[in-house]
Amino acid sequence: MTKKPALERTEDVRLLKFEYLHPKYWGTWFLVSFLFICCFLPFKLQWQVSRGLAFLVFHLVKSRRHVVQVNVDICFSEKTAEEKAALVREILHENMQGYFDSATSWFRDLNKFKNRIEVRGKDILERERANGTGILLAGAHFSTLDLAGGLTSLVCDLNVTYRPLKNKLMNAVMMRGRYSFVKNAYHKKNVKGFISCMRRGEVLWYAPDQDYGRKHSTFSPFFGRTAATITGLTFLSEAGKAKVIPYSYHRKGHSQEYILEFYEPLPSTGSEEEDAANYNTWLESVIRQYPAQYLWLHKRFKTQQNPEDPSPY
Repeated sequence: MTKKPALERTEDVRLLKFEYLHPKYWGTWFLVSFLFICCFLPFKLQWQVSRGLAFLVFHLVKSRRHVVQVNVDICFSEKTAEEKAALVREILHENMQGYFDSATSWFRDLNKFKNRIEVRGKDILERERANGTGILLAGAHFSTLDLAGGLTSLVCDLNVTYRPLKNKLMNAVMMRGRYSFVKNAYHKKNVKGFISCMRRGEVLWYAPDQDYGRKHSTFSPFFGRTAATITGLTFLSEAGKAKVIPYSYHRKGHSQEYILEFYEPLPSTGSEEEDAANYNTWLESVIRQYPAQYLWLHKRFKTQQNPEDPSPY
């Protein structure tokens, strides 16, 4: 009999710990309580609260607003000044709502959302899995990221990769929620875990769309510029003998209904540069459909191909 691999549960998710009574965590407890309450509110009320938060961020957190504005200027140069200004506000609103979406995945029964998701391209996933092939789901940092993980678990068994938060209490809350719906959660450094998961023919969710610096990155076209893009897709798909299936997840308008979409596998070229370019081409096409639902608060173009060129931020 084949022994099943042990579940990957590496984070301490206990919330009743003496150290969490320290005053440095009081703000975190307030935030967690606020998110808990808000995720149970009727969606129309949630939407208005997140709109109010976006208004505060726009006026009070100018450094983050600046990042969004720079990204919009770079990626949507064809828009008018008025259209760009409106998009900046929409982005802040969607990303503030994203915190409530995350809390929904951590604290609510996701089975109640089965009738609120539209799954597209599921036949693609099932076709590849029928061959016993491991699947590397190439996702991205859309505003519904955490909730999408929970909703995806209603469609297939899901393994995820994660980067732990520096705030230990917030990390425990987040991972406690994720452990409730994922099969395994692999720390970003557990590459052997990634590979063994895919070699078992399982599904691993991986989001390679953020700028983590020059190391382990290649520079690939993205919205008319070059962006530092992680080369992990090439290495992991080859080492894990897996197909790379792009995967997107979005809110339907201003509602609590969602679209989960699987796409045809990206070609396996063996070239880090070509694989990154193919992924970015797909990602850009999806972002253009839902521009406000992407994490434009991240400094996507901070690492320059020429180290002597200044950062746009």
